[in-house]
Amino acid sequence: MTSVLLSLPDLYNSYKNWVSKNPQNASEYETASKWLSYFIAGRINNSHVMSELVYCVSNLLVLFNDQIIRECHQHTKSSSSQKLKVWLTIIEYSEVFCELSAQKLWGNRGRWLIITAIQIFKCIARLQLIYKHKETIIVTPSITPLERDNISQNNTKSLLDLEQNGLNSASFTLKRSGRVVRKVESSPPLPLRNWKPLEPPLLMSNTENDQTVEKALTGKQLLAETLYVIKPIAHLCSVGCFGANTWKPWILSIAMDLTSLQLYKSIQKKSLDALTRKQRLQLSRRMVVLVLYLIRSPVYEKYTGNKLHALLLSLSKNLPLARIICQPLSQYLPFWQSNYFYMWST
Repeated sequence: MTSVLLSLPDLYNSYKNWVSKNPQNASEYETASKWLSYFIAGRINNSHVMSELVYCVSNLLVLFNDQIIRECHQHTKSSSSQKLKVWLTIIEYSEVFCELSAQKLWGNRGRWLIITAIQIFKCIARLQLIYKHKETIIVTPSITPLERDNISQNNTKSLLDLEQNGLNSASFTLKRSGRVVRKVESSPPLPLRNWKPLEPPLLMSNTENDQTVEKALTGKQLLAETLYVIKPIAHLCSVGCFGANTWKPWILSIAMDLTSLQLYKSIQKKSLDALTRKQRLQLSRRMVVLVLYLIRSPVYEKYTGNKLHALLLSLSKNLPLARIICQPLSQYLPFWQSNYFYMWST
């Protein structure tokens, strides 16, 4: 037992080195674990809890591996805001599993207790990111998965620096025109010359010019983001007062979402540069998420539920091989609607 414990640090270091050197292979294993969660659903006892556990663990594995890759390639210490984002991301990935587990262990009352505790923590943490750490906009998940396809491009930075150093040693730049001139002693042999002028590498300059300075939220932006952050708590309180299947929580939630988006839109109308690229991208995602209101209670029970089931049934009958997808989707849609498509999940 002692030898196993002593080897754990070595195992972790070897795993850390493997992930940092093989990010694409790690992504393949993470994807396989996510597909495993879909395969488990409906095939074993307590399949909903088990599939959600596997899906939760696969997301946490992605987060863990991304942190390893960032540490190895960026060599930066995590700040207090980054640590808070890590905890928020862990909660966002595991909240559905916690809710299902609480319902299985303690019934509906335990589930609502866990929901309330999670949403209070998320609301306080997000407000702290906005007001204390000056976060420009809240994203979900708080730490987005790393784009590992670009890691190989980032690794060329050192090669680019070597190229730049070689260029500096083989040439000089004219002060007025900025033209790069090759030194006489660095000229290649006459048969190998192409007689083309030297050009400095443009990769670093392009990336630097694309970066914009993000400023802290003020005025309408701060109000709009605060409305978005407190919306889950407001909806949860409304559900406690009026019930989950009434119109008042639904109307309150969509009104707060639309008000927040309208405030951002009024800011953008005054100045096109008022919002950063990150903010515009996240706001476009929030507008797309508004479609989920069509499959949230009570709209789902009264209007869209029967139409969705009829559509899936029609597709499974009329399209070849569509039955393989549409029939399980129709069976699990009520469960997914009751556990994933609620207001406080965003």
